[in-house]
Amino acid sequence: MPDRMQPTHPVAPTVGGLFVAVVLAAACSSGGSEPGPTGTNGGGGENPTPVQTATGPAGTAVYRYANAGLVATIRLDGEAGTLEIENGTGRELPPPDFYILDGRDGSRVKGEVRDPTSIPDGQMMTFDVSFSGLEIDNIGLVILLMGRDNYGAFVRQ
Repeated sequence: MPDRMQPTHPVAPTVGGLFVAVVLAAACSSGGSEPGPTGTNGGGGENPTPVQTATGPAGTAVYRYANAGLVATIRLDGEAGTLEIENGTGRELPPPDFYILDGRDGSRVKGEVRDPTSIPDGQMMTFDVSFSGLEIDNIGLVILLMGRDNYGAFVRQ
């Protein structure tokens, strides 16, 4: 008569034991500490300091757009500044324009380019720009327009 205490499959005790060992090993190796916050300077204090993401004096900002031979740099100081367009695209570009998205609520703030004109291939032109109703610190995105085309967002430098 066979022994009723024998497992029906010879691997069953090995798999069960392995599972328990893996679970216990994982529980013991955590060290009991929580991972630290990300995006900090690593000071480890109660109130971590955020990593600085932009440079320049307060109230000023520089944004850059570069793609397929077009380089655009907008320098803002308060509510005015300049937009420099370097056209290496191989074709004439329509007059530039821009708008800003408010970083607090996403609302659109119209930018104004003074005396916009087409930019011939191989040329660099600088335009005076302005906007109103938004502080530099509240800028979420600056968007480049060329004629009726939306070229996308500048990157803050």
